[in-house]
Amino acid sequence: MNIRCRKINCKFNHAGTCHAREVHVCRGAYCATYQKDQRKLDLELASELAPTKPNNVPLSCTVCACLYNHDCRCAANGIAVVDNEASNHADCATFIER
Repeated sequence: MNIRCRKINCKFNHAGTCHAREVHVCRGAYCATYQKDQRKLDLELASELAPTKPNNVPLSCTVCACLYNHDCRCAANGIAVVDNEASNHADCATFIER
């Protein structure tokens, strides 16, 4: 599954693409895999200009209310993880309530 990441300071974010071994989205549709990298700046440096390639990261999801959740696996073609500044979380922007 392709996972696009807009959480710039995540240690798994490389030019807007997730490079974690596995991603877990849980209650509240937030990315539990997010880990802040203190060395990264909290600003985006034109990640849309970086070459992208499929990252095929396995994704588990325990958000029962999500349309794409099928037996704790995400059935979407890909997801986007975005910054939730209010809670300092990384949230799944692909979440659609059933």
